[in-house]
Amino acid sequence: MKAVFLTVKNILHGVVAALMLIPIILTMGDAGNPDTEVEAYPGATNQYISEHLNPDIAAHRSGGGIAPQNTLMAFENIIANADALGVDTLEFDVQITKDGELVLIHDLTYDAVSNAAEAFGRSNVFVSSLTLSQAKALNMGENFSLDGEYPYRGLRGDDIPYNLRVVTCDEVIDYVEANCGGRQYRYVIEIKSIGANGRKAADKLYSIIAERNMQHRVMWSTFAPITSGYMQREYPEIARSADAIEAVQFYFYYRMNWDLQDVKPSYETLQIPYGESAFDNLINLGTREMLNYAHKNNIAVQYWTINSEEEIRTLTENGADCILTDYPETAYEAVKSYGIKK
Repeated sequence: MKAVFLTVKNILHGVVAALMLIPIILTMGDAGNPDTEVEAYPGATNQYISEHLNPDIAAHRSGGGIAPQNTLMAFENIIANADALGVDTLEFDVQITKDGELVLIHDLTYDAVSNAAEAFGRSNVFVSSLTLSQAKALNMGENFSLDGEYPYRGLRGDDIPYNLRVVTCDEVIDYVEANCGGRQYRYVIEIKSIGANGRKAADKLYSIIAERNMQHRVMWSTFAPITSGYMQREYPEIARSADAIEAVQFYFYYRMNWDLQDVKPSYETLQIPYGESAFDNLINLGTREMLNYAHKNNIAVQYWTINSEEEIRTLTENGADCILTDYPETAYEAVKSYGIKK
């Protein structure tokens, strides 16, 4: 019952956030001024603020456009093609299993990416309802498509390769760190579990990070305000992205030209949509004015999910700090053309 209450409370927070956005969208459209100069703030201490025209490139869901998302296969692909893909940051989603393990998956259920409905004879197979051992029996490449084909569909039992099975956060980080060839990847890890499970996931993720002394290379996030507040209270030393309520508050303060320091933001980054991911920019979150405002307040801005070369170039020119993309090679080639990223 408590978990249900917390879930409802999270939903209500989201509704409130949406209601706050309505008057902004209707009355304060922001096209941005292309003649605005991108400003530098030499006093900024936030390590996630990038040099202009040199944003970090993050493999969204571990590069979900070129390999099955959130699988070990996807990470193997990034490591094997490191020079061509130019990835600086590995982004993935985690949830807590029934037996307390932290696994990589975006949706609350296994249905969309695997053969879970077939395997368990029902739909809505929630991550929190299976143990790690049960989840490891699934084919996490079942619905991955590439050029209209489904190369891993139909694999069952022993035919499912190890790198297409459910993978834990420990396994992924240990694989990357052992095979990175000296590269210092950053990690953006989003907690998708909600309610009490969100707090359990935060505890587990922190222990994984702390055991490996990786606190300085991990940015964690969640859209759930309750989980976000818990993360900030319990583990303030880990850099955190704004939750949904904080992101709305930031935008409102920016549009009103108010002093954001009045609310003393405790997050280091905004992870926000742009272009197609933002309903074709119904509300434009990628203007130079907004990015200048964020940087002035020592806040980095990371954009998802940016797969269009045109959008990548626009955000790069406007001062974006990180491009989260399903197709990192496209982003790398676009950004590299500005002559800064090597």
